Amino acid sequence: MKAERPVAQSIESISVPPKQAAPVAGAALVLAAVGGAMTVAAMFSDVGRSRLGYSYLLGFVFLWSIVVGSLFFVALQHLTRSIWSVVIRRVAEMFASSMWLVAVAFIPILFLIWFGQSIPLFSWAGRGELSSAKAIYLNPSFFAFRAAVFFAVWIAFSRFFVNGSLHQDRGEMPESAAAKLRRASSAFMPAFALTVTFAAFDWLMSVDPSWCSTIFGVYVFSGMVVTSLSAITLAVITLRRQGHLGKAIVTEDHLYNLGGLIFAFVCFWAYMAFSQYMLIWYGNIPEETVYYTRRLAGGWWGVSVLLVMIRFVVPFFLLLSRPAKMNPRLLVIVAVLMLFGQFVDLYWMIVPEFSAQSPALSWTELGPTLLLMGVLGWSVSRFMQKHPMMAMGDPMFERSRLFRL
Repeated sequence: MKAERPVAQSIESISVPPKQAAPVAGAALVLAAVGGAMTVAAMFSDVGRSRLGYSYLLGFVFLWSIVVGSLFFVALQHLTRSIWSVVIRRVAEMFASSMWLVAVAFIPILFLIWFGQSIPLFSWAGRGELSSAKAIYLNPSFFAFRAAVFFAVWIAFSRFFVNGSLHQDRGEMPESAAAKLRRASSAFMPAFALTVTFAAFDWLMSVDPSWCSTIFGVYVFSGMVVTSLSAITLAVITLRRQGHLGKAIVTEDHLYNLGGLIFAFVCFWAYMAFSQYMLIWYGNIPEETVYYTRRLAGGWWGVSVLLVMIRFVVPFFLLLSRPAKMNPRLLVIVAVLMLFGQFVDLYWMIVPEFSAQSPALSWTELGPTLLLMGVLGWSVSRFMQKHPMMAMGDPMFERSRLFRL
């Protein structure tokens, strides 16, 4: 057993003072300004305008993956009554609190569907190319209604979990509040499964409305969890280095569990990716196989190989050993690699429908992602200034602090 160390930090001392959070907010705003300038410039370029729709969709889904995946992580910890994660759960709540931002970021997509005919995005929007059965589901009004339902569910649960945790810190909720959060998480999970699955169908699979895959929602979910875990891990290690999450509290044992989760979901993503490919290859139905024939030909073959390498092969071997999962530097490398892998994965899912012959990566594809990541960074920095970085009001905080493998 490792020797226990006393906690020398109060709630006030582990919040991030405005002066220390200012550089984070400043860097985030600079990133957002650069991304915004690139996005606006693309609107005044013929080539950029033709790519702006799918570029924004890519950036939006990247943002959505981090925030909604973090909400899933928070609910999962409450549902399983996890002890180890209490000391780092606030970092996930920090990302989940920005759910309103994801809803605001979705508005331009609705605008492109209804009014942006000069900026292509979804081929089914207002073009009458679908069968009567699909047209009932894929039409702008019903599409917007479903999105409103998705965001209503995610925002409601996000506010409930985050506010409940903050109230515990202030002593405004009794210990029975933990049971309420746990019951809410059991209701959230089926709602999460349905909303994320149909959001994946609407926002990603319908880019090619003639293609379908019943496993696609699980594939998107697996990539979302890896992405959010990587963002949480990167934030935890950064805050730990800066002293806002004490090394005596967030130990290598806590990092090991984060590394283990990333490793597990890396394998799960690979399993889902292979299962989808194998079933479509074995069924050999032309309406389904076109998805892979397009992505395994020409310049897209190299992107497919790169995707497998950075989302499975490299992280699998990097995290295979036990010490690797406890190594902060290695975890940072893997986390950054996984975030880049999510960008490549989304690029691989979306762009071949607009550029079938070869990849068309340029500055126009990066602008919206930089813009939305900058705004997310600003939102997170605001949360850091106002709230403690650990859920010290949770009844299991002490047990989590003393957690050892």
